[in-house]
Amino acid sequence: LIKNNSTISLAESFTGGKISDSLVSIAGASTFFKGCVVCYSTESKINTLKVNIDLIEKYSVVSSQVVESMAVETKKMFNSDYGLATTGNAGPNKGDSTIFIGIATPKEVFSFEFNFGNSRERVTNKAVNKSFELLLKELLKN
Repeated sequence: LIKNNSTISLAESFTGGKISDSLVSIAGASTFFKGCVVCYSTESKINTLKVNIDLIEKYSVVSSQVVESMAVETKKMFNSDYGLATTGNAGPNKGDSTIFIGIATPKEVFSFEFNFGNSRERVTNKAVNKSFELLLKELLKN
């Protein structure tokens, strides 16, 4: 991000700020990190992040459509070059641990679906790592 002179903002649901925490532990994070919204509840996705309720009702909060909207909205909210978002069920109480990671770039928005098992801690940690991997791949394209 520093090399590309780019900025990022985050919208974290089940990761609860862990991606943000990892970023702010980097010296110089203030040059590229604009901020984070931890929108754990459906209400916070709607009221704070401005995700369209129709998307949630049609696809559920755990969907590619919602995570992409989250990524776009955090990018807008913080006026950043990139927006990264997470949503999903980290488990084990809601069945499978389906999660989505969305990235809004200066040109497009896309998402990825994963299932990392049913250990809550493992799912969350793998999602943080996968988020950085996906972001790095995108940054290296530019």
